[in-house]
Amino acid sequence: MSGLEIDTATAALISQLTLDDIAEIRDSSKGKSREGAPLSDAEYALAAYAEEAQDALRFFQDLELARSLDNALELDQPVLSVLSIVEDGVRDDHAYAEALGNGRELPVQSEVQRLMEDPDFSLPSQDVTDSAEVSGDASDTDALEEVHGTRPMRVHAVHAAQCVICRDDLRALTSFRAPCNHFYCRQCLSNLATSCIGDESLFPLQCCRQNLPMDGPQGVYGQLDFRLRFSFRKKAVEFATVFKDRLYCPRPTCSVFLGSTADHLNNVVCPRCATEVCVSCKQTVHPGEACGESLAVQQVKALAREQHWQTCPGCAQIIDLQQGCYHMTCRCRMEFCYVCAARWKTCECPQWEEARLLNTAEQRVENEMGARARVAAPEIFQQRVEQRIERLRYEHDCANGHRWSRRNGRARCEECRYMLPEYLLVCRSCSIAACVRCARNRL
Repeated sequence: MSGLEIDTATAALISQLTLDDIAEIRDSSKGKSREGAPLSDAEYALAAYAEEAQDALRFFQDLELARSLDNALELDQPVLSVLSIVEDGVRDDHAYAEALGNGRELPVQSEVQRLMEDPDFSLPSQDVTDSAEVSGDASDTDALEEVHGTRPMRVHAVHAAQCVICRDDLRALTSFRAPCNHFYCRQCLSNLATSCIGDESLFPLQCCRQNLPMDGPQGVYGQLDFRLRFSFRKKAVEFATVFKDRLYCPRPTCSVFLGSTADHLNNVVCPRCATEVCVSCKQTVHPGEACGESLAVQQVKALAREQHWQTCPGCAQIIDLQQGCYHMTCRCRMEFCYVCAARWKTCECPQWEEARLLNTAEQRVENEMGARARVAAPEIFQQRVEQRIERLRYEHDCANGHRWSRRNGRARCEECRYMLPEYLLVCRSCSIAACVRCARNRL
């Protein structure tokens, strides 16, 4: 440990002492301000410092708990492995006894049964260290062969896992495991959180359409460093707020999130630039004047009408359809029809515009057959396009989840439009092509 590093217990203690000091300062200043008066700059700074110290304390406490659980699993794993072998042996013995009692042909003695007959087979003592480590790509059979020697048994659990994003080998106990049983290395999980901060369509964090757990020793926050964890927590509060209720500083050079309009009855002062904001119209305060839209908002709405862009009925965001069907899913999770802005499946509008339908069908068939098929086998290609058109009219997405396969070669992700230099994933059902990030965390 270098002179600049401290253990988690000491770091947690420092955070707690900081909170105690802040509480003492607040207690000493009570009663010195008028009731209802806006917070001073010093009070805003103190509140922000307290929030940061509280997050730091929670982080170090979670980290200490995660490490203690990990150490406990490491120490108990040899015993658990042996008990698992014993349990398998008991099951095999029961099957053997049933066959013998019913007069059936006796099953062949299993590997586990032969192992348990070995006189050297025993529970490992707690003070014995592993003499050999099973590599991450070893099979369960290799692990059993490891305990066949003439020496007393020493078990080493196989902690094999692979990051679903970068494909690096991992230790299962120290990596993040999603509810869908995919594993993430710390770097890829941090990259996902960083991307989400700048891209709300990734919120809430998910893998295979299942939300990732955030809190607790096995949650995402336990895998992030303090700065990223603090930034993501703040952004999560913003993203979890209904879009139409979000309040931001109206100054373009600031634009800090000020919370929900539902939480404020009076005007709000921006803690960063001290701009006073009207909660009703979300513009700079305008004493003596009625609320109204800013000139910039009026110009954007006029442009939207001119370009025939649609407005989300849930959050009033302006949306432009560039590809795909009329089924829109806004970043606020509202699903609606792009033609009439009604909630999805509540109108009689067509699902597709024919030109977009043809382009999408051709793209999906290229994903399925390869780009050269259009020239090499034009009749088959056209037949597949017609079949895909009919399918897309009624089923434009895999409702029960995509089934991905890898396709090598340079290609563009249909979801984020990023050009992949080496490969992407293609759904074996609907043939949509996507990068790994979109396939796992967006679609």
